[in-house]
Amino acid sequence: MPSLKAKTRMKLITFKASKRMRNKKYVSKALFECLSAGDTDGFKEIIRTYLELENKEQFAKKVGLSKRTLFRLFSKEGNPTLKNISRIICELSS
Repeated sequence: MPSLKAKTRMKLITFKASKRMRNKKYVSKALFECLSAGDTDGFKEIIRTYLELENKEQFAKKVGLSKRTLFRLFSKEGNPTLKNISRIICELSS
């Protein structure tokens, strides 16, 4: 196997996923990509991760759902309706 040399002048940067997941534009784009690919599990995982970082009560109030309903919708067993998905995407797109 050939050996590889690393560039010595390159600096490593710290990647903070939490910073990216707080960016509504990034999250809404990722959700759209999941919907386009038919990846419902990925869609729910992105929402769960976003909700872990945000104020859940405020977000639930903005989308017109209770906090408990919001979490139930995006649990592994949850099955959100198109109406609720639309509410969430509209909030993330604003």
